[in-house]
Amino acid sequence: MREHEAVLHATALRLCGNSTDARDLVQDTLEKGLRNLARFQPGSNGRAWLLTILNHLFIDRCRSRKREPREDVSPETLEEHVAQPEREDAPAWASLGPDALHAALERLPEEFRTVYRLHALEGRSYQEIAQSLGIPKATVGTRLIRARRRLKDLLLPLTSGQDVSR
Repeated sequence: MREHEAVLHATALRLCGNSTDARDLVQDTLEKGLRNLARFQPGSNGRAWLLTILNHLFIDRCRSRKREPREDVSPETLEEHVAQPEREDAPAWASLGPDALHAALERLPEEFRTVYRLHALEGRSYQEIAQSLGIPKATVGTRLIRARRRLKDLLLPLTSGQDVSR
């Protein structure tokens, strides 16, 4: 039985969804297997026999949980116990308008600005940009990363209300 314990635990974990219930299910499976060892036919598949016991025990547990009476909870009680979601402030970048983005884009070096515009504003793929500019696809990715970083550096101070005129 012990040689099949790892398979039993993996199956139980998949069925139960948590380690504690899975260990309990495996323990109950091994216990029931030992109690019914006389029913096991020598030469048959011991792992399949134990997995069948495990599966039946799991189904029995699910059925017994369905039969347990549920507490009726009033809407008032439910409201007391359920936390109200916290109001999230809009992200800082949400206050930036298209004019700020275009002004920041104009301050980028030409190679970054071109790649950024083609990808973000025109929706072109890396491959299309690489072909149209005659550069490797990896260079497109690198320039796009650098353009985003520089845009972030240029736009971040604007979100905090600072006037940045570099």
